[in-house]
Parts: sequence; structure tokens; C-alpha cells
Amino acid sequence: MRITYFGEIADITGKSTEELMIKGETLHEVISYLSSTYNLTSNDFYVAINHKLVAMDKDIHLNENDEVALLSPFAGG
Repeated sequence: MRITYFGEIADITGKSTEELMIKGETLHEVISYLSSTYNLTSNDFYVAINHKLVAMDKDIHLNENDEVALLSPFAGG
């Protein structure tokens, strides 16, 4: 699956995208893997799957063709 990083998350990971071949099939498993790999906490980012923001507390099943995006928190004004 493709993982895309935006803002500070791209700075932390040192890349804007990567392809992951991990055994995680749920969003929780993928987020756990990325959090431990890049030393992130859930307060560091929002998650979108296929361009739609999702709640990280949901047990969402992912497919190999999904794009998971990690976005830095944003503020409006």
C-alpha cells in the first residue's frame, strides 16, 4: 500500500511517499507500525484513506491498493 506524508510528518520521515509491504491489514496495525518506526504519536497527525479523513480509533480494514496519508495537524483562521 502507498503511504503519503505531508507537512512536518514528511520532514520527520524524510520522505513524501513510500510503498509498504507489511502484514498489517487494519489501519490500527499500519499506524502502530509507522508510529514505532518514525517515533510518532497519534497527536502528531491526522489520517486519510483514499483522500477521506478517517477516525484513527476505528478498526478499518485496508486493501493493498489503498493510499494512507498522514497529515500534520492544521489550524484554520
